[in-house]
Amino acid sequence: MHGRLQRIGTELDGWTSPFTAPVPEHLRAQTLILQAERLRAFLPMLCLLIAANALAMALAVLGDLPWWQQLAPPAIIIGTCLAVLYIRRGHGPVTAPGQAARLLHRTLPVAATLGAVAGIWCVNAFTETEQYYCMVAPVFIGIAALMSSTCLISAPRAAIAAMATTVTPIVIKMMLYDNLGVRAMAAMMVLVTMMQAGVVLAKFRETVRMLGYQHELDRIAVTDPMTGLQNRLAFDRELEARLSAEDRVVLALADLDGFKQVNDRYGHLAGDEILRTIARRLQVVAPSALSIARLGGDEFALLFATSPSGGIPVACDPEAFRAAITQPVPFHGHQLTVGCSFGIAANPADGRTPDELVHSADNRLYSDKNTRKAA
Repeated sequence: MHGRLQRIGTELDGWTSPFTAPVPEHLRAQTLILQAERLRAFLPMLCLLIAANALAMALAVLGDLPWWQQLAPPAIIIGTCLAVLYIRRGHGPVTAPGQAARLLHRTLPVAATLGAVAGIWCVNAFTETEQYYCMVAPVFIGIAALMSSTCLISAPRAAIAAMATTVTPIVIKMMLYDNLGVRAMAAMMVLVTMMQAGVVLAKFRETVRMLGYQHELDRIAVTDPMTGLQNRLAFDRELEARLSAEDRVVLALADLDGFKQVNDRYGHLAGDEILRTIARRLQVVAPSALSIARLGGDEFALLFATSPSGGIPVACDPEAFRAAITQPVPFHGHQLTVGCSFGIAANPADGRTPDELVHSADNRLYSDKNTRKAA
């Protein structure tokens, strides 16, 4: 999966990239899918509006162009719109980054080509129609360009390409026209196009910022701020998901011994340093854990997949965890030490629901704690 995302990331760095602003690596897949889904939602309306606009323009300039110039451009535009609608019918929601990237990449050349066809058609109509009626074609095509940029706003490069290829030939022709009013309209078309391009670019940057904020909020919601481990909410979700999928798992609960005494003697900053250090040690000693979490206070939890034989996995070794946790923690010239009690439970023998499994592990943890106190 990571390799596929790297290849997709490389493909997104060229001029055909659907990104028009820097996108953090961890947001690229989500941004692609969001862009593609928005584009997919707007495609039916865009295709119908563009096809209707092409038909309306063809009727408006009927009889003023040679028959092939009269029929070919609207046929190309309407035919492409119908083809896009037909192809879209066979595709469901966009759920994978690769699928999203392909959709967005295909949109750019199609939009640019249709824009060029419409722009050249408009120039011919502008030249050939009667003088009092010559502005009809630019008005129709200007409307089409604005509709395209609005509906393609989730694919910024395609939106800008559609506007540019549509408007450029029209503006060039109008600027060469020996009439100040026509030239003024051409200048306004350029200004409106530039403004709309700015809106498209700003909207994409806003989307990236929104996703960044959402990602950070999601991370904060499932992260323990003290240790950087998962919090109770994230751990409960992981445990419930595994049990709902009938995965075989092993739950290990750990509770620190003597932590309150260290806190009382050296202060809360010392306690915080112990918690952070133990969190790092658990991540090192249990790299294969499905989840490592601080449940609150001085209580930690680790979740493992069972071994192929269905027994306790080698990675779930309480003595290794205990050895890592009880190593001294340096703090302002002091060597702080705490003990640790463990309770381990596995499904289905010790429970089939999260509550049952946690209850079994809790009972064994307190049994271990009482045994250690009595020793």
